[in-house]
Amino acid sequence: MKSNKEIAEIINEPACEHNKKSKSGCAKPSPGASAGGCAFDGAQIALLPIVDVAHIVHGPIACAGSSWDNRGTRSSGPTLYRLGLTTDLTEQDIVMGRSEKRLFHSIKQAVETYSPPAVFVYKAAFERFGVPVVPVDSAGFYGTKNMGNRIAGDAMVKYVVGTRDPDPLPDSVQRPGIKVHDVNLIG
Repeated sequence: MKSNKEIAEIINEPACEHNKKSKSGCAKPSPGASAGGCAFDGAQIALLPIVDVAHIVHGPIACAGSSWDNRGTRSSGPTLYRLGLTTDLTEQDIVMGRSEKRLFHSIKQAVETYSPPAVFVYKAAFERFGVPVVPVDSAGFYGTKNMGNRIAGDAMVKYVVGTRDPDPLPDSVQRPGIKVHDVNLIG
């Protein structure tokens, strides 16, 4: 779980010359306005477009939802992002100390069943199966959906970006006289 200091750093907006407002993070909604989702929702929305990895929600089943269906995530290939993988934690699991065991078995099942190139866990996790496990520590109570977007981006920079060279492009996408590049857009 993130410390108060880490959460405060995420809330603090970067100092920009054009930003003249207070650096206090997102404004509170005005009466009658929708507050939007929580930090977990924002992190998941930012990362669900990565369609070939397993996304596991380490929390209650209700948090898993089916965000892929109404968030614009589309793929003409992998459909793993459509599965609602969750540890389905209950109060008993937490009280009895079974949450880590449930997380371990959820990651194990995802890796053995779907062989994803990576597993994103929306809460803390560890590398265990020879498959990168990307922890996205985005508990809903941390704050707003915008904060969750920031947490997701930070997790990508810390655990994914620059961790290995990309695979070579297959010959089928090469075009004579044109250099083909992969481009990833996040968030």
